[in-house]
Formats: sequence, structure tokens, C-alpha cells
Amino acid sequence: MGKKMLALLFLWLCLLAPSAMAEETENRALLVGCDRFVTQEDTAPASENNVFRMAEVLSGGRMNLEKLITRKNEVDSAQELEELIRAAFSEADENDVSYFYISTHGLWEQGQPNGDMVLLLSDGRHENAVTAGMLRAMFDQIKGTKVLIIDACHAGAMIGKGVHAPFDNVFQGSEYKVICSSGGAEESWFWSGMEEGEAMVGAGYFSGAVVRGLSSKGGYGADSNRDGLITLTELKRYLYDHHGASTVQTYPEEDDFPIMTYDADSYTGRRRDASLEGISFEGDVLTPEDPAVAFSFTVQSPVQVAYQLIYQREGRWDFDNSQLTYDNAERFGAYGDLRGMLSPGMKQRALTLELTDADSYGYALLQIITQSDGTPALVSSRALCVPPASGDPDLAITPQASFCPSQYEELGFTVQHAFPCELTVTIVDARGKTVRRLASRQASRPQQLVPRGSSFCWNGRRANGELAPPGDYSIRVKAYVGEETYEALYEGILLLEPVG
Repeated sequence: MGKKMLALLFLWLCLLAPSAMAEETENRALLVGCDRFVTQEDTAPASENNVFRMAEVLSGGRMNLEKLITRKNEVDSAQELEELIRAAFSEADENDVSYFYISTHGLWEQGQPNGDMVLLLSDGRHENAVTAGMLRAMFDQIKGTKVLIIDACHAGAMIGKGVHAPFDNVFQGSEYKVICSSGGAEESWFWSGMEEGEAMVGAGYFSGAVVRGLSSKGGYGADSNRDGLITLTELKRYLYDHHGASTVQTYPEEDDFPIMTYDADSYTGRRRDASLEGISFEGDVLTPEDPAVAFSFTVQSPVQVAYQLIYQREGRWDFDNSQLTYDNAERFGAYGDLRGMLSPGMKQRALTLELTDADSYGYALLQIITQSDGTPALVSSRALCVPPASGDPDLAITPQASFCPSQYEELGFTVQHAFPCELTVTIVDARGKTVRRLASRQASRPQQLVPRGSSFCWNGRRANGELAPPGDYSIRVKAYVGEETYEALYEGILLLEPVG
């Protein structure tokens, strides 16, 4: 009997051993915000509030942070930043995940090396900078997976995206996951503020969208399949749909790494502070003849709702001349005693853009704002595309010459078009067979590229996720303007075999 018991005990220990020996992932985070500068415009208190909100996000769900360090308006040198990175992440091993968020001014100009993209470090009295190349060198000393969230103008330059050229990715490699608030050519300092007594409160549009996508405050909105894992791909798609002020760029493309985890089984599916949910747009391409955008949403509890339209003029969002309209459709209803107060239920709305002859096509930004207890909150924003009624967009394609996906390289390229339009972008092989469709009648967005256009990226994979074989590939683009279709083809891109 004793031998049988020993045998069972031995078997039980063998079954237990793999799980007992498996190393658990530990998450750590370092969050840095700079609001006060010597050479640039102050953004106070946007970055400080961004750091606070991101700390809430990364402390929620099932992240179980082992360490969280925040610094607001205290870091003013690359040496100090490197010391903080070591303090936060030096204990990480290959199984761990290190989260780094920074909110500051970013500087880069087209044609500069991507590694020279600059993030300013300042406390308002002393100001220095860290380049993308320097940041990579700092994080190369840290083991495990590094998730970098860069909330700064021109952030996408460091991963070679949202740029006309060059397309070099400073953070190429399997251990890096990067989320940039904007493409390399774009500004993204945009933030909302309001007077509250004597103080100004506010935070960035990008960070607000990230919070709504990754936290219970936004109902974990980025989790499209509601499985409790919000992947990098899910987050990018959510931000593309709900953050219109800039075009978020990520590396790698279409990556299933879980940025956020939470208990989907116990989560009720309701936003913690929700008054308005389920925002859905019928489309984001309008016409000069009918420049009306239709959308719907569901009001969960009585709330004031307003819509702000911002037009893009001379390549930038004209926030100074934005148009704010309160939703007074129910002013004679049960809650009509308060301006814009809507009752619970599903609502369908349509707004018409005010276009002049001189401005008959272009881009507009629609922001949906709620107000509860006197505090406004931006709940969603959408970039709207208004192509002209007719005209040749003068398509041109500027790609890399070659890339090697097995070495974690991606194919970056721009599609030049003279004005807003719908685009279909397809990768085809040497036989002319479609390998991957990257966009299908997709509305272009303003990305501040020179020449004007849109940036795209192919990770070298087919639609089923398998790597395409080495060989020659082409990019085929169709642009739709009015009743006409225009085409461009770029041939001779080489997908390389792995080295060694």
C-alpha cells in the first residue's frame, strides 16, 4: 500500500512540476511626462494628467504590476532617463514585459535619419533631449519584451511610419512593441482643456483614446472579440476609428501581443462611468454635393452631448475656428430643462459640413463630447474625408526597394495623391496574383506628408497570416474620385530570404 501511495505521489509531482516550474510574467511600468519647456510651448497640465491616466490604466485589469514609477516634470536629461529605465526594469528577465510611456514634445524633419528623431526632456528650467537611437540603446540593456508608448509629435518617425522617407525602423526586432501617437510627419500635441475655477485641467486626445480602449472607464472598448486580451492589432484598429486628430502608428503590424489583459468573465460589459456608448458611423467618406455624416450611439444615462467640427486648413487642424453644436433634439422632452440633455436610448444623428467653393473638398474632424456635472469629456473623434467631385489625384508610389520579414522587417511605402480620396491598396506577386489587400476603398486621412499622400505598411504576410515566399512583388493602387477610377503600379520590390 505504501508503494502505491508513493507511486501516486510521484506521478502527482511530475504532473505538477511543469506548472510549478513555469516562470510567471512580471509587468513593470515607467511613465514620464514633460509639460514645461525652455524652447517649446508649455503643455501644462496635459502631460502630467496623461501620466496619471496611463498609470490608472496599467494598474487596472489583470496587469498585476510588480513596479510602477511615474515622473512628471522632473526628468531633464538623457542620463536621468537612463537611470530611471534601469531602476524600473533592470530586474526584468526574458519572460517579463516592461511598459514605457512618455508624453512630451517630439521633433523631426523629413529627410533626417529616423534615429535622430528627438524627444525633449525638460523640467521648465533645464532642457535636453533623447534621440530614438539613444532610447533604443537604453532599452537594449533590458531583457524581455519592451512596450513603448510614445505620445509626441512626429513619433512615428522612429519606426519609419507616417513618413515619405526614409522608412528605417529604429526599434526593429522581436522584443519591441511600439505605439506612436502620430506618423513621422504629423503633429499630435492636441489636448482638451477647460476652466475649472482658477485652474486649467486637461489631457491629450491620444492618451484619452488609449484610456478608453484599454480600461474599464471605456468598457475595454478596444477588445473587439471580448476575450479579455487586448492585442496590439485590436488597439490600433480602435484608435484608428476613435482617434481622428492624428494617425496612430504601431510596430509590428497586425501583432497579437496582448497589451492589456482583464477578467472578461467577471466584467459586466458596462463602462464604469458610461453615459454614452456604441458609437457607430455609417461612413467617413462624404461628397461636396452631400457633405453630411450620419452616426448613431446609445445614451445609458441622461447626459449633455455636443459635437465639434474642426476643419483642416493649410495642412493643419484649425482648432481656433472649430464649430461647437449642442444636441438639442430633445429640449422639449423629460430632460429638456438642461441644454443638450438627452434621455436614455439609441440615437441617430446627422451633421452637415459647411463647405465653401474655395474649400469644397478636404478633411474634417468630428468630436463627440459629453458633459456631466459640468465636466466635458471627449468620447470619440472621427476623421472625415471629402474628395472633390472629379479630378486626377496624380497617384505615385514610393516604397522601399527590399525587405526581409523573417528578420522582423516590414515594407513601408507612401501613396501620393493630390487630394482626399478613397484608396484600394493591394500587394501582388510576380504572376499578378493578389497576395494581400491592405486597404479596400479606404478613406484617406490627413498625415501631413509632403508630397500629400498616405502611408502604408506590409508585414510580408498573406491574409491567412503565413509569410509570403521570397521573390518579386508589386504594389497596385486604385483611387476613386467621383465616378472615375485611377490606377498606379509599382513593380520590382524584393522580399528577401533570411540571412544564414
